[in-house]
Amino acid sequence: MRNHAVEPLSTFLDFITYSYMIDNIILLITGTLHQRPISELIPKCHPLGSFEQMEAIHVAATPAELYNAVLVDTPLAPFFVDCISEQDLDEMNIEIIRNTLYKAYLEAFYDFCKKLGGTTADTMCEILSVSTYIQLTN
Repeated sequence: MRNHAVEPLSTFLDFITYSYMIDNIILLITGTLHQRPISELIPKCHPLGSFEQMEAIHVAATPAELYNAVLVDTPLAPFFVDCISEQDLDEMNIEIIRNTLYKAYLEAFYDFCKKLGGTTADTMCEILSVSTYIQLTN
């Protein structure tokens, strides 16, 4: 469906997949921190969160290499740029990274829906506000 969609639906569908991508990236980062091979982790990733460059991430052997692969080569790059640095990739910061990425993602999705206006804005902005509240309370 995504391949046949045109704007703004294609961007909306992209946003739907980003939360799964964030979960997948966090899984890959956590696995890399525990010295698990990427090839073992990729099958555990959610299919809606897979992306073209995901298979290329298998060359990352360290968290720093994974960070560079994620920052440069994925649709999530805009969320990573202002959220984290390579030095943040340690066990203690993973949950902070996840929450920071989700916050940036939810804000971007909210702004996109607000810009669309109409029923989409009315419905999605309310849903995203609730999602943000839930994210903040967890």
